[in-house]
Parts: sequence; C-alpha cells; structure tokens
Amino acid sequence: MELLIDTWNVLHQSGVLPPESAGIGHTGLCRMIENSRWKGHKVALICDGTPSHELSGGVRYQTIFTGPFKSADEEIMERVARSSAPRSILVVTSDREIIAAISKRGAKHMGSSSFLQALVEDSYKPKRKNVHRPTGLSPELAQEWREQFGIDERVMEELQNTPMPIVQKTEPTKKESMKKEIQPKTKPKEERNVQRNEPALPADILEEARRLMRD
Repeated sequence: MELLIDTWNVLHQSGVLPPESAGIGHTGLCRMIENSRWKGHKVALICDGTPSHELSGGVRYQTIFTGPFKSADEEIMERVARSSAPRSILVVTSDREIIAAISKRGAKHMGSSSFLQALVEDSYKPKRKNVHRPTGLSPELAQEWREQFGIDERVMEELQNTPMPIVQKTEPTKKESMKKEIQPKTKPKEERNVQRNEPALPADILEEARRLMRD
C-alpha cells in the first residue's frame, strides 16, 4: 500500500501527540511511521511551497514540495486520479475536498487525527519478532486478494492480534464416569491345583477305560 500524506494537515493537528512528541516535524513524522503498522510501505509526504533545507526520511519516503503554483491538495488529488491502482492508495488528510475527490476513484482515506493517534499507540506497543513465512503469492497477487475480499490494514491488525484458540482435553461426563465405575469386573477363573500323583480323571472313568482295553 502507498500512503499519500497531507503533511501540513497532519503536523498541525493539536491535542493528539504527547508533550514529548509535540512539534515532531517532517523527520519525526517519518520516524514514527517507521515504527508503526505502516513500516515497510511506500510513503509520499506532500508539502506546500519549497523546502527550506534538505529533508531525508529513508529509502521508502518521498517528500514532494508542490512549489508556488500548486497546492498540496491539488497534488494529492492529481496523483490519485493518475494512478492505475487507486484502491491501493491510503490518503491521510482531514480535508473534505480531497476526501470527496479520492473516494470517487476508490482510494482509501484516514483522518489526520486518527492517523497520529495510531502512530502514538503503535509507538507504545512491544516490538514483535518478525518471523519469515515463505509464501507463493507475489505482492501484486496478494494486493489483488486484499481488494477482492475487502481486507484492509485494520483487519490485518485484528487478525495478527487475535490469539490462537486453546484446545482443551475433554473430560468424561458424569454419566460416563458412573457407567465405568459400576461395570462388573470379570471374575478370575479359579485354577484347580492338581497334586503330582493325583490322576487327572475320576477313578470310575479310568476303571471303565481299563475294562474296555481288556475286552
């Protein structure tokens, strides 16, 4: 996803940033984004006028100054209008004119105060260790799936923070336990002790067998 940030609009929101982060400026804003849920995304900071000094926020950060003849609002709307994939753009602004224009193209938007609040919340979250999971999806195909199923950054965040269910071993019911307890036990077969010199057959049967053999 690509972020187009109405920089002046964001930096002049009051009552959102904590005192220690007040007046963060361009560089501080880039630093907060780099430590947020948008880390790794392409970011364009659209600014009015011309730069008073050289600015650098990182390899994925582009700062555009619109000069004396174009406003930052116009630059944002034109970029969304020219984009071949406007649904992959998130515009950060509270300007109603910009929101109305980019919504017609299907681009997403986020209010400046909400964006700053999300940056503050992410700065207090413990950093998770990144685990590389191989995937067969290219970035283009993954983006197509996100658009098709309506999966945005908020949904991805909720999925990542949802714990896996704990599967517990089912205990036997009271009825099953009682059935097991009252089940009759098999009576062991009694063994008859045979003395060493005791004949294995009764005497009358042995006598009849001897008689038949003599006949």
